[in-house]
Amino acid sequence: MKANLTSKIFFSILIGMSTISVHGQENGKIWATIQQEELVPILNSDGLLSSNNATFNSLISSLSITGVVKALPASKQEKLQKVYEITCNCSEQVLLDAFTNQPTLTKGVVLAPKYESLYTTNDYSIEFPSDYALDLINASGAWDITQGNSAVVIGISDQNYYVNHEELVGKVSYYDNTNTLTQTHGTAVAILAAGNTDNNLGKSSIGFNSSLALYQMSFNEILAASYAGIDIINLSWTSGCFYNQYSQDVINEAYNNGSFIIAAAGNGTTCGSPDQLVYPSALANVFSVTSIGFNDSHEAIAGDPMSTHQHNSTVDLSAPGYNVAITAAPGWYFNSSGTSYATPIVSGVVALMLAVNPCLTNLDIEYILKNSSNNIDALNPNYTGKIGSGRIDASAAVLMASNFVSQPIQTNAIVTGSCAINSSSITINPSGGQAPYTAVWSNNYIGLFQDSLAIGNYAIQITDAHGCVLDTTIDVSTSSPTVINANQTNVSCFGLGNGAIDVNIVQGTPGYTYAWDNGATSQDLADLSPGTYRLTLTDGNGCITYVSYSISQPNDLVASVSTSPANNTNNGAIDLNVTGGTPAYTYLWSNNETTEDLSNLSPGIYTVTVMDNNGCQTTINATVLFESTSGIVDNQNTELIIYPNPTVNNATIEWFNNDIDELTITDSNGKILNSENVTNQQSYQTENLSSGIYFVTLRHLNETIALRKLIVL
Repeated sequence: MKANLTSKIFFSILIGMSTISVHGQENGKIWATIQQEELVPILNSDGLLSSNNATFNSLISSLSITGVVKALPASKQEKLQKVYEITCNCSEQVLLDAFTNQPTLTKGVVLAPKYESLYTTNDYSIEFPSDYALDLINASGAWDITQGNSAVVIGISDQNYYVNHEELVGKVSYYDNTNTLTQTHGTAVAILAAGNTDNNLGKSSIGFNSSLALYQMSFNEILAASYAGIDIINLSWTSGCFYNQYSQDVINEAYNNGSFIIAAAGNGTTCGSPDQLVYPSALANVFSVTSIGFNDSHEAIAGDPMSTHQHNSTVDLSAPGYNVAITAAPGWYFNSSGTSYATPIVSGVVALMLAVNPCLTNLDIEYILKNSSNNIDALNPNYTGKIGSGRIDASAAVLMASNFVSQPIQTNAIVTGSCAINSSSITINPSGGQAPYTAVWSNNYIGLFQDSLAIGNYAIQITDAHGCVLDTTIDVSTSSPTVINANQTNVSCFGLGNGAIDVNIVQGTPGYTYAWDNGATSQDLADLSPGTYRLTLTDGNGCITYVSYSISQPNDLVASVSTSPANNTNNGAIDLNVTGGTPAYTYLWSNNETTEDLSNLSPGIYTVTVMDNNGCQTTINATVLFESTSGIVDNQNTELIIYPNPTVNNATIEWFNNDIDELTITDSNGKILNSENVTNQQSYQTENLSSGIYFVTLRHLNETIALRKLIVL
């Protein structure tokens, strides 16, 4: 049997983030959007706030502004990242008016939320022989179906917590140990939701085996919890009595991120009267909970309308909130009242619902809570339409949840692709389940969009915000990309136009058309000069592939010679040098030699034809001079004219040196065909020479004076 520890202790709770006195002045606090980040004041070297805006600096001084910090740093929305909390040692109304009148500095100026826990501290008793709250909501019936799952985590946003409490040890998956606020209220709320149960100690909690994540009391902590993956967030506090768009934006962000947010409706006098709206419970996308007692009465004292907690059109459900059995500190168990305590009871039930059906969406949870509740309007005729759909029934809610078929997750995938290799994409637009979604792919990619995909099947596991899973396979079967191979034939010899491109389609959709940038529309090109040729290929599906080819040519085949003269022993030589073309080279001389260089040559003109590996040719003549005892004969000093040259018949040979006494005509092999005494002559007429190359030599006293080549066609 669990021990009930009793004590009559009166205590006061430090209200978190409330207005306190500093040096006799009020602590004013507002929220405002500062559009230009560069205007935000920072601490200067003296530790004082300073802005680069003169007006802002004037306000800092005149209002004794003590802080300008981001109000919602956990938000992922750009507009909420620009919301700042401005505090001062001044009246909040003065601060509000001052910045409202500065539209160039700030906009959306509102009073900052005032976080206050919702409970009363003057009417609790010491003993509770039975836990009527758990009996009334039929907790045992719910536990017959499930005792919860530690994988389901309830996020409690509150003042602070005794994490060493016997009912919290082993239950807490997250706690911020920098929290310095009062620990009693948060401890009571957390244990009501999911304290240790069936442990022969303390009290039972509806959430049984569910886990707890303990956050501080603020809107930013709501965002932090949501982005930590918390499915249920309990808010047993108020931020004020007036609507705040920033607060609504936070709630929307967390709700759209998959978190189900449950808040206390208020304790009757919270905003002056029981029918007034209290925030955040009155915001959209917040499930608002008010109180009833052991007999389902909304009035704590029968017939006394002023003994009620909050009731209005924004309330969604009722739960036990009067004289609820709680524990606020280690070893301290007692009864207390407040919608702060009705709210975690609902949060614990939701945790049991998700334990039996993790695929429930936020809308499913709300539907089940309302439609499984016990209608108590007949017992509370004065509050019909103001205390929600009824009083929560844990057993009925969990049973309905276990049999509830949510709209399944659907992929609604869009597959797109182009005709290039690995360029398809898949966009997943999930529906059903609870957004947001994560997707893990068979190639280890994580996300709802992936591109650069090859053709094939992709297994994808989609998980919604509450852990519901869908396994699916998506087939990428767009048209095959066009794959081209081409055989290129470069120009064989410098200056020719015999290049070619032979295009071969390896893969693609038949029905191709070809458009070359030189105007050709054929698949292949021939007789090409050097240059770049670009092809636009369109396949049968209209997919376009661009490819280009460069046709090159070898360098020009160039031959040059250097010669050594010959004397009477025929020791002339020719040194041939070849560059360009495509090695290796072959040589054919006019004397039928095939070596690169020649030696042991008699004076005369020698012609060589050089051929490279591609069959490219070049021809060059080399003249071997005669070296007499008086030196090398310079045939450039004697005018020797042969015309016509080349000739198809006879040719005339003329010279202008009166000392010439011999004329010799030899063939290309050095054979003397004609030798004439031409003393006192200055011309000679050839006759009957067949086609070939001949050399005409003029001599004086057996010394060569001039040498010229004659070509007969």
